[in-house]
Amino acid sequence: MRTISIVSYSILCIAAAGSFSTRLSAQHDDRLEEVIITARPDSAQGIDHIAQPVSVLQGDRLFEKMAGTLGETLAREPGVSASDFGQGASRPVIRGMAGPRVRILQNGLGSMDVSTISVDHAVTLEPMSAEQIEVLRGPATLLFGSGASGGIVNISNNRIHENATEPFSASINAGFLSAAEPGYAGFNADAQQGGLGLHVDGMFRQAGDYSGPSGAVPNSGVQSRDLNGGLSWIVEDKGFFGLSLGHYENRYEIPVDPSAPEAVYIDQAQDRIDISGRILKPLPGVRGIRLRVGHVDYGHTEFEAPGEPGTVFSNDEWELRTEIQHEPLAGWDGTGGFQYRKRDFSAVGDEAFVPPAGLESAGIFMLENTDRGDWHFEGGLRYERQTVTPVSLSGLPEIDHAAWSISAGTVWHFDDLRSVGLSLTRSQRAPDIEELLSNGPHLSSGTYEIGDPALAVETANNLDLSLRREHDANQWMLNLFFNYIEDYVHQREQDGDGDGNADRVAADGTPGGDLLLVRQMQGDAFFYGLEAEYTRTLIEREAWTLDLRLWGDWVRARLHRGGDLPRIPPGRLGLELEFNRGPWHADLDLVNTFAQDQTAGLETVTPAYLLLDTGISYKWRKNKWGATVSLRGSNLLDEDARRHTSFLKDRAPLPGRAVTARLRLVY
Repeated sequence: MRTISIVSYSILCIAAAGSFSTRLSAQHDDRLEEVIITARPDSAQGIDHIAQPVSVLQGDRLFEKMAGTLGETLAREPGVSASDFGQGASRPVIRGMAGPRVRILQNGLGSMDVSTISVDHAVTLEPMSAEQIEVLRGPATLLFGSGASGGIVNISNNRIHENATEPFSASINAGFLSAAEPGYAGFNADAQQGGLGLHVDGMFRQAGDYSGPSGAVPNSGVQSRDLNGGLSWIVEDKGFFGLSLGHYENRYEIPVDPSAPEAVYIDQAQDRIDISGRILKPLPGVRGIRLRVGHVDYGHTEFEAPGEPGTVFSNDEWELRTEIQHEPLAGWDGTGGFQYRKRDFSAVGDEAFVPPAGLESAGIFMLENTDRGDWHFEGGLRYERQTVTPVSLSGLPEIDHAAWSISAGTVWHFDDLRSVGLSLTRSQRAPDIEELLSNGPHLSSGTYEIGDPALAVETANNLDLSLRREHDANQWMLNLFFNYIEDYVHQREQDGDGDGNADRVAADGTPGGDLLLVRQMQGDAFFYGLEAEYTRTLIEREAWTLDLRLWGDWVRARLHRGGDLPRIPPGRLGLELEFNRGPWHADLDLVNTFAQDQTAGLETVTPAYLLLDTGISYKWRKNKWGATVSLRGSNLLDEDARRHTSFLKDRAPLPGRAVTARLRLVY
């Protein structure tokens, strides 16, 4: 009750103050800049002309929100929560959907790791390298494949130069976190000369056991490094072609029961190659052709104790994506494309709960859009076919699925600032490898998982209604969504002996152990909820400004035949105040996460908690040089915060009171 009353009182007081505030004609430049969604085709990238709800982190705001994992970086965006498996593994959860339903992309191509297989597997894309992070909420299956039925997160960086830029630019980032010393350091550099573009970036992060409100969380350290380079050739008004190479390593510990003698950790390594190019006006009637190709050689070993390797996961994956943009036809701009994905996955060891298998998918798609006065319309269609081939020793046959997706949307700009958008999507998702083939113990989640090779495609029928006010110092948005999912794939506990209790089995599947027996099932489900955000300049003077941001989200997820779905994020309310005076910036960030008592079978209720953060920074600029120094305090109330989406919430709370110091140098 204390948590709810504090945040409610604060929001009411600040909102009341805002209603009497005045603002001058000057506006903040960052709110007026055009925002481009790089994951979309070239003809449909403007955020003003996207019916689907979108969030973008870039510039100073991305620097302020940057965290060690992608999930934590985005965890305070409306509609986006995060899974939580210690400091090393945290993946975005969009509107209650996670795992294979949320595609993680880098420059439009998948991360190609195994983070969808299990919540303890980390995403291999480093947020520190991002120039912009884009979140598309709701089904994005038309452009990105059937695995994007919940949404996408795209990390956009400049590893392959697409356009002419400054002859040279560079940045250095460093930080220190008191809750898990020592910290991180990274660099980024770009150069261009005579059409030749060069990029290099790198990062090193090391942290020991982090501190919760009740002391250190055992076995929670992390150490990671990332090094990437890119080369591109740019021809003005003709296009570009480029190649990038990257190597990523990550060793992170898994918090275990303090009484357990094991020091469980995961050691990841990945090599990645990306090729990207675009040709402008190669043929009559064709505005441009874009090609993206990516390959990843991924592996990780799960160590049961130092020097005692357990299960070894590997993933060799290719993804190809090509888009052809046509010249306007009867006022319609459009892009057609082809996407191909080939994956060879294996897991070997005592805890290999998913057998080795290959996956191959191919899809074709079309997206068309037009402006008619104050109205924007878009529509699209996609067909995809997926084949999963288990290893011959398993005795399982090939598993084929065909998926169709169709969408239509409109945005009405009823004045220069305000708009209303409506998006309707019927999208199909083919089950992933782990849903089809899992059969064994999964100790990190405390389950014994059984898949079902007979699973059918999952069909989501989604409606999004959005109201927005933009391009002004007084902005707001409201998104309402409803998603009816036919044949929703989910895990359900089993009661084979009919005693009314969920069955428990040993690691070999025999009765009487500690592992919860779960099976992949299908049943119709409902997801519905809302996201809201309001930003306002409370006070604007010649020398300083005070801005307010209020935001909140809520999602409800139930099976059609009754019963709540597991690990659905609870509702949240957030408040931010930002003060700017010349080179100085200060902010106060208050987020109330409500209790989650609408739980699935065997889930426990997660109490409410209130997180209070505050920070101050100084930005210096002279000629081409610049620097930003910041100091930030997080969880200043030292709340015992437990994230409901986490399998480890009972033994690994969120970090307690901590201070972070950061330095950024740019040229």
